[in-house]
Amino acid sequence: MKKAVFVLMLCIASTMGYAQDSNNELLKKLVEKNILTQSEADSLSTEPSVKQKSSFDQTVEKVRDAFNTPYMRFGGYGLMMYKYSDVNRVKHNLDARVAFLYMQGEIFNNFKYMVMMEFVNPTLTEFYVDWTPSNSFNVRVGQAKTPFSLENQHSLTTLESITNTRSVSTLVGMADDVLKKQNGKNNSGRDMGIQIYGSLVKMKNHDLIEYGLGIYQGTGLITSETNNSKDFVGNIMFQPVKGFRIGGGAYFGEATYVKGTDTEEADHVRNRWVVSSDYKAGRLYARAEWIKANDGGISKEGLHGMGQWYFIPEKLNAFVKADYLNTDKNINTEVMDYTVGVNYYFYKSCRFQLNYTYSDYSKKWGAPDSNTVLGQMQIVF
Repeated sequence: MKKAVFVLMLCIASTMGYAQDSNNELLKKLVEKNILTQSEADSLSTEPSVKQKSSFDQTVEKVRDAFNTPYMRFGGYGLMMYKYSDVNRVKHNLDARVAFLYMQGEIFNNFKYMVMMEFVNPTLTEFYVDWTPSNSFNVRVGQAKTPFSLENQHSLTTLESITNTRSVSTLVGMADDVLKKQNGKNNSGRDMGIQIYGSLVKMKNHDLIEYGLGIYQGTGLITSETNNSKDFVGNIMFQPVKGFRIGGGAYFGEATYVKGTDTEEADHVRNRWVVSSDYKAGRLYARAEWIKANDGGISKEGLHGMGQWYFIPEKLNAFVKADYLNTDKNINTEVMDYTVGVNYYFYKSCRFQLNYTYSDYSKKWGAPDSNTVLGQMQIVF
């Protein structure tokens, strides 16, 4: 019975599709014979109408086409940030946060490259070559983001909040990671190495498995090797249904820095484990991650969760986020950040952002609770 109903529905769908095609062909003939005008035919046509681009969009595309080819494409973005903090000596501050320029292209079939430079604090942030022979197996060589943590994979231009969560910034190679003690830089979750990545097991409308494996120098951005070991990172995500991913990964390595009351640099263990999940459906996006770490024998832990809702698709959204970080589990040096924010897109990837964060510090942390307001203008070109 079910098979019969399925066949009947298929026949009806095929008949409707044929009828629509025939109707569209008939309208074209009537226009050719001057029986109908093109506008009258368009109003009767079953073909989806093509949204006309504005003159501004057309001008932007012409400028881009003039400077871009498949071999060499240019772009970038800039972030201007305002910050208010009720605990800082200077409570109000406005800064040019970052200004990135990049060049990318396809050298020849399946070989691509990317070069990206930051100019506020001049740093070569990305420089790599990709070999992409298939969806299931790709190779990346150079300096790029490590395949660890879902939040780390987001560009600042797509991250829902103005700044990364404190747990990711501390445990995934960013501004508050022990790597900064090694080279004095915010390494933005990036390192020099070689990575293989891809998607496996094709389902009806998505891939079941996404993976990334890499061997890295472990020293962060444009920093020479400091020891004779290399760092390993691996991450795997499963997508049992479209839009829902769950998985995790591990990072094993070392960092060279002066620890605690020591007086000389030494190599210290820098290991991490992560469990990640996210869900995207329509106007909703949610993400959660739990990260554990061992830095030179000090046990650390981070946990964050976020939910975002689009009130107007591609135009206006709001989010809430909670972030827990413990930088020393032996004495419970803890802090909780609670953040709410809105994003308004005034042109494609260009937006205005407003975030409010309340930070609740434990006594062991040694800092007063604080209120922080961030505003940011993002221009992507």
